[in-house]
Amino acid sequence: MSEIFTQKELEEMPHKTPYFVFSKKALKNRYKEFKTCFPNSSIYYAMKADAEKGVLETLNDAGAGFEAASVHELHLLKAIGVPADRILYGTSVKPPSHIKEFHEYGVNRFAFDSMPELEKIASIAPKARVYVRVSVNDTGSVYRFSEKFGTVHENIVPLLVRARDLGLEHYGISFHVGSQAGNPEAWANAIGSLIPVLKHLDELGLRIEILNIGGGYPCFYPSSEKEITLQEISESVHAALKKLPYQPHLVLEPGRAMVAGAAVLVASVIARVERIEHTWLFLDAGVYNGLFESLAYQGSIVYRVSSLRPPADSGEAVFALAGPTGDSWDVVSREAHLPADITPGDKLVFHSVGAYNLVMVGRFNGFPKPDVYFV
Repeated sequence: MSEIFTQKELEEMPHKTPYFVFSKKALKNRYKEFKTCFPNSSIYYAMKADAEKGVLETLNDAGAGFEAASVHELHLLKAIGVPADRILYGTSVKPPSHIKEFHEYGVNRFAFDSMPELEKIASIAPKARVYVRVSVNDTGSVYRFSEKFGTVHENIVPLLVRARDLGLEHYGISFHVGSQAGNPEAWANAIGSLIPVLKHLDELGLRIEILNIGGGYPCFYPSSEKEITLQEISESVHAALKKLPYQPHLVLEPGRAMVAGAAVLVASVIARVERIEHTWLFLDAGVYNGLFESLAYQGSIVYRVSSLRPPADSGEAVFALAGPTGDSWDVVSREAHLPADITPGDKLVFHSVGAYNLVMVGRFNGFPKPDVYFV
């Protein structure tokens, strides 16, 4: 079953399906693991991965900072009392009104990746601390960011020089190696690519204060080629940092890796249908109301799924799992191994579903967002 809940605990939950259950203990332990693997660093949770109040409160109590991408996320942080000095405005292109509201709350650290964005920040948030996002090699990541976000290395120095001239503080450099990075050396390689840039900045009297190595730390799913641990990544990152001409303060922005493993989704079988190629189990949860990434990644992410019914003598069979909507894309899996005699009314558990699924929920065909519980 799940590492975060026992079979008995899941069986005894009285909630109506479909529903998510988060483990606050798992969230706290994951934050502690990041702090252990990256001592003397600052951890800012990328709340785009999941912005449930219980997630934010748990991580806030643990001491995490937060990377927000809109005033809507800022409002969630303000509602639970997160102070401005623990918030980064991390998206590199921002609406002017959002910059204004962040600045008025006291947030003074802003990402950017172009001259127009830099000048926009200077006009709305004078004396802000800015960090430039650079595009790095994200080959091997499931979801790549380098095409849409980040400037080229050659622009870093001119941008930070311009920031100084505009009266802004040249706070740092950031990058993101892509979601679900498949190479444990990806962060170290990106750090290494910045050595000439940091040397040039130092010669100009523009030492940066922070190096933000972003997110991308992978969660292990059945579809993953191999498991990459935080310890592996940490060792290569710290080795790379030692090669820099000086040591900026290290900042991380984990999203998926912080929250994915802290939740399960419980769904009920509402129909079993025999087709030519598959036996289909239709569920009360699908890609539009709880398992979005099953659709978004088109098979790149497959969740571990188990049954809550007692083991039977019938053995296992392979099933296709579909959501309840009228869309033919609403397919969660075509290779789910479950008890062969599973029937309508039985409950299934999807594991490590805490990232992105809730923030991506729509209302296609009117199906609502599943209830969410924290224990």
